[in-house]
Amino acid sequence: MTVASSPKRKTGKAKSAAQIRLDYSSLVGREIVLFTEQLKGQPVKSRVLMVVDGCASLDRGGSYGMVDSLVNNQKVIVQFRYKGQLVSVDADLKRSNGGRCNIMLKDKITPLTRRKYRRVVLRTPVKSSVMPTMILKPNRLSRLRWIETCAQNFSSGGILLLLPGCLEQGQHLLLNIELKNLDFPALVVGEVKFCYQNDNNRYDTGVEFVVSEEKEKHFDATLLKKLPGVIFEYNAAMRLELEKKLGAWMKEIEHHQE
Repeated sequence: MTVASSPKRKTGKAKSAAQIRLDYSSLVGREIVLFTEQLKGQPVKSRVLMVVDGCASLDRGGSYGMVDSLVNNQKVIVQFRYKGQLVSVDADLKRSNGGRCNIMLKDKITPLTRRKYRRVVLRTPVKSSVMPTMILKPNRLSRLRWIETCAQNFSSGGILLLLPGCLEQGQHLLLNIELKNLDFPALVVGEVKFCYQNDNNRYDTGVEFVVSEEKEKHFDATLLKKLPGVIFEYNAAMRLELEKKLGAWMKEIEHHQE
């Protein structure tokens, strides 16, 4: 297991979406990333050519011509950096009669850098399996289709995985994470929060751990009675304790780096 601390960040409350005031004209000439209904899980990069009244015209040659393949009238999510902060904006993709690709940017801007839990860059083996909808008995855990992969980063609240295929947001996974120096259950349940294809044709997949106290929000009572209790050992108290340990761990690493 290889671990390193995340870059130091200034403390203090992050600005809410309502506090950010963005002049969209500042996007001209800059690269943005689109997440579309048409190409789920696959980010599309392009450059903004001009912006007029919240309508941004994009370079049609972006992402090796993928921008030119996007169909008219679809919802997209736009991500870009603004004053050092990664933000997200909902938009509608519209094509002109001449084929120009335009995105109509909404007013609401969502910062993406806020995190509930401190994160460490971590490379450690992980076994993951998509949870089946059928009854999952303890003696069937070993029969599931497990994929061996590697964590990219880790926190008490979730993990970033590198997977060979795209998963839908909201899918649940069973995870076995190799953490030799931390008190962590052998099995945890996680919910897929995002899944984006990277430049190496693999998928960066963000997974949030499901603590025991919140399992009813994810599974109905009938199914919970049939699921093995061992997969819900991770609880809010363990998460809090792990958060404290990771904080102390990071401070120790940063102290040695000074």
